[in-house]
Amino acid sequence: MRMTIEVEMNNAAFTEDGPGSECYEAVRILRDLADRIECNPNFLSGHSQALRDINGNEVGRMGIHGDRA
Repeated sequence: MRMTIEVEMNNAAFTEDGPGSECYEAVRILRDLADRIECNPNFLSGHSQALRDINGNEVGRMGIHGDRA
């Protein structure tokens, strides 16, 4: 089983605060995802979840693929 995370970083949420803001927003999105995973540890193959920037725009997806080994 594997998890894929893809985030498009070409919108305003990644540039609003000047230099370094790309990292800040990416970390914020990943922390939010980590919190959601921790609260629901039963992710199964086929699960997919939208990733949203601080403005609420969908900027990527997380997906679980394959069978448990």
